[in-house]
Amino acid sequence: MRIIIFGLGSIGERHARLLLNNYDHEIYAFRSSKKSKPNIIGITELFSWQEVEKVAPQVAIISNPTSLHIKTALRCADLGMHLFIEKPLSHDLDGVARLKALCRRKGLTCYVGYCLRFHPVIKKLKELLSGNNAYQARVVCSSYLPDWRPGKDPKSTYSARCRMGGGVLLDLSHEFDYVSYLFGGIKEMQGVFGKLAKVTRDAEDFADVLITAGNNVRVNLHIDYFSRLNERSIKIDCEGGYILGDLIGGGVERSINGDREVFKFEVDRNAYLRDQMAYFLMNLGKKKMMNDLNEAIPLLGSIVELKHE
Repeated sequence: MRIIIFGLGSIGERHARLLLNNYDHEIYAFRSSKKSKPNIIGITELFSWQEVEKVAPQVAIISNPTSLHIKTALRCADLGMHLFIEKPLSHDLDGVARLKALCRRKGLTCYVGYCLRFHPVIKKLKELLSGNNAYQARVVCSSYLPDWRPGKDPKSTYSARCRMGGGVLLDLSHEFDYVSYLFGGIKEMQGVFGKLAKVTRDAEDFADVLITAGNNVRVNLHIDYFSRLNERSIKIDCEGGYILGDLIGGGVERSINGDREVFKFEVDRNAYLRDQMAYFLMNLGKKKMMNDLNEAIPLLGSIVELKHE
């Protein structure tokens, strides 16, 4: 197939390398300006929509700033491309219903890239929770934004700027997604968030959120951009014991009625991103797939509602 990538930042370049190393598809990159540095991975660059129409890609990977996702996706869908949109789907709900209707009318797949569903720890937690009566969970995602992109001013990135869709509520929405995935959707959210440190320009750098999940599990979620202690973990209290997951260290521990089990996994970001891409490509054209617009729009709606309370 012919696949075009919009946005060759860190995640867009990673997707491009995975495709080049694992498939024989033709890969193109859409660049907004000819003044941009040529990409270092050698893929063909296109600079106008006229060039895009001439190449006629069948698939678009949209990994440009969040605020541009829907505008780009609508244009690509209008040209008949299946869509892989990096998380989050958008920074607001403008145009998402139109995108859903357009994809339905044209029979197009639209997948939203919440790759942690393919993380070995989340996969194991999903397995262990089957048949377990969970009561509550505590989820933490803490990191230091200036460490994300070494050598680049963090305040110049979309992560740090509200108008580009930055801030922890959207940028760290992996946590909201896997809470929804593990516990049957999100029914209600309330919380506090704001800017405490100096790592962003104007976007919120922390949030503490109380979530009622679809099966009435209560979740206490903390996310931030300013912690020098890198942590991504979940603790689940359930009938007879607890389950712990460490997404950075690759560990899962379960203790039920005194019986304790420990599971260890190698955490390779390329591996679970590769599994995600394989899932997307294998399900092109199917009426239903995981993380399609039927799931992604309600999740985005819940986050946007919280953000604007």
